[in-house]
Amino acid sequence: MSLGVAEPDLDVPDCDGPDGDVPERAGRTVTVFTARVVETRGLLARIAVQLNPYDVRELALSLEDNQLQVTVEGNGFDANRVAARLDKIVGVLDVTYS
Repeated sequence: MSLGVAEPDLDVPDCDGPDGDVPERAGRTVTVFTARVVETRGLLARIAVQLNPYDVRELALSLEDNQLQVTVEGNGFDANRVAARLDKIVGVLDVTYS
């Protein structure tokens, strides 16, 4: 597991939001967790149960790369604890965050 602290002024992704505007993230702290996955059936439901108390902003699952990305917003939570919760999910391996 690797540790990194997300800066409040993150680069905005190159995609437009639903209304054509680029999503605004300045001033908010987000932590991005990345993991390798070995199966996908029921995976999102298991993730939702484990991350229920956190402010999850984005779940991205790449079936091509077998990679999961979870973006959690906010301060005051233990990122190691969130990573440990993700690591307990069947089918999730090698959790890192930044």
